[in-house]
Amino acid sequence: MPFNLIRNARMFFTTNVDVNTGVVKATGFSATNTKEIQVLDGLSFSQATGTETVTVNEAGTDPARGQRQFNTSLEPVELTFSTYMRPYFTEGSTNSVALDADDVIDAEEDVLWNAMFAGYINGTDELISSTSRTPAAAATWPASGQGSGAAWYQVNGTGATAPYSVVSLTKSNKNQMQKFGVIIVLDASSYVIDNCVVDQATIDFGLDSIATIAWTARGSVLRSAAITATTASPVALSGTIADPITGTQTTIGTSQVAKAKNTTAPFLANKLSSVTLQAYSSTPTYTGGGSPSGTSYTLALTGGSITLANNVTYLTPANLGVVNKPITYFTGTRAISGTINCYLKTGTGYSAQLINDMLVNSASDIEPDFKLTITIGGSSSSPTRVVIAIPAAVLSIPTINTEQVVSQTISFTAQGTNASNQFDLEEENELTISYYSASTT
Repeated sequence: MPFNLIRNARMFFTTNVDVNTGVVKATGFSATNTKEIQVLDGLSFSQATGTETVTVNEAGTDPARGQRQFNTSLEPVELTFSTYMRPYFTEGSTNSVALDADDVIDAEEDVLWNAMFAGYINGTDELISSTSRTPAAAATWPASGQGSGAAWYQVNGTGATAPYSVVSLTKSNKNQMQKFGVIIVLDASSYVIDNCVVDQATIDFGLDSIATIAWTARGSVLRSAAITATTASPVALSGTIADPITGTQTTIGTSQVAKAKNTTAPFLANKLSSVTLQAYSSTPTYTGGGSPSGTSYTLALTGGSITLANNVTYLTPANLGVVNKPITYFTGTRAISGTINCYLKTGTGYSAQLINDMLVNSASDIEPDFKLTITIGGSSSSPTRVVIAIPAAVLSIPTINTEQVVSQTISFTAQGTNASNQFDLEEENELTISYYSASTT
């Protein structure tokens, strides 16, 4: 059919790219480097054109009043989409007991986290199939594991302890992250985005919704293709991709496949989420991520979000007489910040005491630091959950919202800390995200 309906759109993440340019290859697709990502309504991708308009402004009774417009550049490709947070249990080869050393936790979005915070090292940080990963004991994490720059790391079960996976920032002090490409298959058209980078991820705590992540990615070039994808497992890919230089169609090799999406992974309900907040001291201090000794606060979450950003910028030449294309990108400041919405509740350890304590110290405490833990989908004992741990967060004085039930908004920014428990710009430990899922055995 000639029309393309967004309801039928399918998106594939692939590390089957040229190691130097990030251009998606026409051959070499496999279940260990290409994976279908389930996305929500709102998928958007485009590449804008930079233009320059030349005008004249002259005197006289018959002045020239025309204009000339030139296409000067192609802007970076903008790709936005959302995914659900869906951790799921993967049974290892030894399945005689419920939990053992080869059981791992996977997630629909694992490759996206790895792409966002993993330095690209000789193409080794491809993290697609659970069978290609080697879990290790927590004591060795994250020094070992697949890929010396991996950001998604799996910790195995032991028979008594459930496995879990962690999103770590400890390899993210890099100017460039893992190279990957994106393939978008529509009804009658398809497109390839080369040399992509994940720029931003926003985790939403909307009370009456399912836990989601809104992703913003960018790429160097958007290319047309004629790709078809089956619904089998693994997904078979076929068709053609336009050559990035000549535009001619290159046939995809035979036996090209992708890892199929997981349609049975559990969802997480935000209404079951909880927040714990503990100050590092009852007096102004400059400690960072040590052991909190101050007041603990109980906050009943009504909403909020947390945004993780790489602040990527692209370099584009400015040659005359050609349409310039982006040649590369660089990461900027790694910024992690967010807001928590809760009711203004009076009492010891409640949100009203938080704002009162911060007001008392507001004249002298330039960095009010707290330990913040957000558990999405349940409590700390829930078998399926995602835990966002921020060891050192600087809070702004909460703002009061005069609604029917008075509420407050708490803004925070995550900080890196060193071994002396002081804030440190060079550290890569502002946040960890841990994924847990109930055993299916």
